[in-house]
Amino acid sequence: MSIKRFFCIVLSAMMVLAIIPAAALANGIDYQMTEAEGMRRWDNVWAVLDPVEADMMAQGATRAEVTYAVYQAALNCPLIDKGSITDLSDNEFTFTTNGMLGGYNYRVRNFTKAPARQTNADMKIEKITETKGCGWAQAVDVLLVQPYSGFDSSFTQQYNTEAASIAATTGGSVTELKGNNATGPAIAAAYAGKGVVIYDSHGNCIDSKQTSYLDLHTNTGLTTTDFNNGWAYNGGSFYGIDGRYIQNHAVTPLACPIVWMAICEGMKTGGRGTTGTALLAAGAGCVYGYSQSVTFAGDYAMEGTFWTDIKNGSNVADAFAHMVSAHCPNGYDPYGDAYPIVMSADDPFPSNPDSRQHPVCDWTLFPQEPVALEGHALAESSVQVYRTATIDVSFNPDPLNANQYELTWGTEDASIATVSGNNRKVAITGVADGNTRIYCDVIVDGEIIGRDYCDVEVLHYPTLAEAANVEGGTLNVVSATSNYPWAVTFDGDRVAVKSGNAGVSSSTSTLRVQIQMQAGDKLKFDWKVSSESNYDKLGLYVNNTLNGTLISGTVDWAAKEYTASSAGTYTFEWRFTKDNSVNTGADCGYVDNIELVRSIAPGTGDVDLNGSVEGTDALLALRYSMGMVELNEEQLAEGDVNGDGVVDGTDALIILRLSMGIN
Repeated sequence: MSIKRFFCIVLSAMMVLAIIPAAALANGIDYQMTEAEGMRRWDNVWAVLDPVEADMMAQGATRAEVTYAVYQAALNCPLIDKGSITDLSDNEFTFTTNGMLGGYNYRVRNFTKAPARQTNADMKIEKITETKGCGWAQAVDVLLVQPYSGFDSSFTQQYNTEAASIAATTGGSVTELKGNNATGPAIAAAYAGKGVVIYDSHGNCIDSKQTSYLDLHTNTGLTTTDFNNGWAYNGGSFYGIDGRYIQNHAVTPLACPIVWMAICEGMKTGGRGTTGTALLAAGAGCVYGYSQSVTFAGDYAMEGTFWTDIKNGSNVADAFAHMVSAHCPNGYDPYGDAYPIVMSADDPFPSNPDSRQHPVCDWTLFPQEPVALEGHALAESSVQVYRTATIDVSFNPDPLNANQYELTWGTEDASIATVSGNNRKVAITGVADGNTRIYCDVIVDGEIIGRDYCDVEVLHYPTLAEAANVEGGTLNVVSATSNYPWAVTFDGDRVAVKSGNAGVSSSTSTLRVQIQMQAGDKLKFDWKVSSESNYDKLGLYVNNTLNGTLISGTVDWAAKEYTASSAGTYTFEWRFTKDNSVNTGADCGYVDNIELVRSIAPGTGDVDLNGSVEGTDALLALRYSMGMVELNEEQLAEGDVNGDGVVDGTDALIILRLSMGIN
């Protein structure tokens, strides 16, 4: 579409603004709007944006082109707060109008078109003032929320069947809120007394607001206060609420339910666990969700196994472990990139939601009978952990289902290692190199009945070069990008390095090493990637030219090598480059075991080629390292006695020691 035509559309759409009362405009940012005026303001904003989207869609524009066109219209709309437009990608952006949160999301708007927006009702609901523990009897009631019911009929039927089965297992009932009946106030009110809440919808995460929204068809009952606080979100043809909306609007404290969010991005990194944390604070027992966009097929399989175990008496932690082992060999949805996550009072939002979780959660569908503790031990008697890294050690009760005990964790030297634990495990964090012990006091009926110990050795935290090199290697590996530097990482038994631009749109993170090589010398290394397939890629560049092919998606550790065709200086760069939209998996490239393998043996030190190693050879090597003399190819090969590809002061010192007979 031509630029001229596009701006004609924007200009035409903005003529809608002419109908706004002059008095309202004159008052500017100082006037106070009623609820009705606030909703009219939203209507006027979307009256500008909607026709731009519609025209671009009619032209067959791509997702990115549609989003950018709507973004340009938003920039020129005076009803949108200046400077409030953030999080622009090829799918979405966010903004505020008079402080009220809204945004455009191509994916959700064009999966299905919701009914027209409804007039906002002024509904006031008492705020929660306290929380309480599990409060349901043997019969467990289920709340099924389906604001997008009918979009995918098999998905809808799957959760209708599951909700009915859960309720039937305990003799409870099912409350269903569907389509336009799934309003914010109705959902908040329906949480009361429920033991299970299943939320079947789309979800979306807004990084700048650090929260994840559960999408609705309608804005009925949502107030300007909700939008201003960021608990609600206006997407034009859809809306959203997060966990804080439930926390602030539920009529009574929640009865310790498990909240199963069968939605995308409910636990995404940018959401910072805001929704789950708020639901737990409101009285939920645990909250389940996904770090990215889960597939229907993946969720079908996972929820079936999980809820079968729960209905058979398993707790959430055990059902989760079985579900992941049965369906997620790499820890995430095998058809997509979403990691399942559980939050509970004993297990907050994980530091990296795009990684395999081992949740701590004793929630069960049935009341737990008291089981006395007969014995106890820690799973490990000694562990090693790197400085600044964290390792978990489990507490093993005997019997395993014992629940009549409490644990208190401690460390004998907090300057070496610190601890943070609960009734199932402890996280040990290395502080400084050295050795100490951590301990666990076992408490029954308020009395300490025993103490278990674990020896802890905190290891030296490797430098970037140490982590990138093969063990014992000395190549000078550096991060070439200051904005997104590569960093040391621990991957199973490996100490490796990873790119530093995870989650950063349109960015590149570069790792570099420069080496003097002879013809036939090889540079060997291992690499892997966890990224959006075909878009976020890792590549090796030799002297600024791509060598081989870029890798993307999920590629496990693989060995690679490059052979020098001639003598010279070689600059190797590993570049992890991201596009401007989706983040998948760990969203990183990884490199390890960089090694230079010479085609000839290291030099003897006979730099002047006179048949013996003398002090003059050391002096010649030193003068070369200072740029005072030139050496030919054979002399360079003889002078590189440590085999690192260069002749420098280190070689000169070694040659001097050789000339003196000192090894």
